[in-house]
Amino acid sequence: MNFSIKHILLLLTTGMLFGFTMKKEEKGSLTINFNHLFKGEEIDFSKEFTNSHGEKVKFSMLNYFISNIRLTRKDGSTYVVPQDSSYFLIKESEPETKKVILKNIPNGKYSAITLTVGVDSLRNTMDISKRTGALDVGGIATGMYWVWNSGYIFFKMEGTSPAAPDRQKNKFAYHVGGFGGFNTKTINSIRTKEFPLKELLVTKSKVPTINVDLDLAGLFDAQTPITIARNPSVMWGEISTSIADNYITCFKLGKVSYN
Repeated sequence: MNFSIKHILLLLTTGMLFGFTMKKEEKGSLTINFNHLFKGEEIDFSKEFTNSHGEKVKFSMLNYFISNIRLTRKDGSTYVVPQDSSYFLIKESEPETKKVILKNIPNGKYSAITLTVGVDSLRNTMDISKRTGALDVGGIATGMYWVWNSGYIFFKMEGTSPAAPDRQKNKFAYHVGGFGGFNTKTINSIRTKEFPLKELLVTKSKVPTINVDLDLAGLFDAQTPITIARNPSVMWGEISTSIADNYITCFKLGKVSYN
């Protein structure tokens, strides 16, 4: 009798361990590539482009935060990437940052992916010890934080244009931020974008790559006309929200492929 009980317990334990192992294997990964364009042409800091207002533009910087990524399954349920692993700083000058790899994604079929451009209010106001990795203002995120305003710069674009004032050496700069305020209400430039997918399959052996294209031409006219001549320097204010409204529409789903 005792042997039977031990035998049963052994089988149960083995089964539980096997089931646990199987569950650990039921996860995969996916890659998101961010591609930067201007009217369909790949961004190059050495090239000059012309916006819809006839202004010549040459870019010298393009940085932005991607955060709070979640995947929607075909049944409507969602998988949210753990927040501590869901902050990325994309930099045109550092090509390796434009490739975001998400690991430990539950196997399944997904119908949409959602991401945020910016840094949520909770993380903006957390103790600095909780703001590491891409949010480290003394490391990777150097230059992407307003000390005077205690908040991250969500989107930072700089360059030169003949339309910018001579006194600024024809330089223009768009620094967009504002998470709604901590003690008092302020502007909120956090923007979220959902990309519907026909069917995204994630398994241990099938690794998808999602291309997301950002066409900067729309930043100047997608919803609100923004001219460098009138707004050569943006660091704060309601115009920041208009620029955010413009650029969030410029993120488009590109090709989806598998390894």
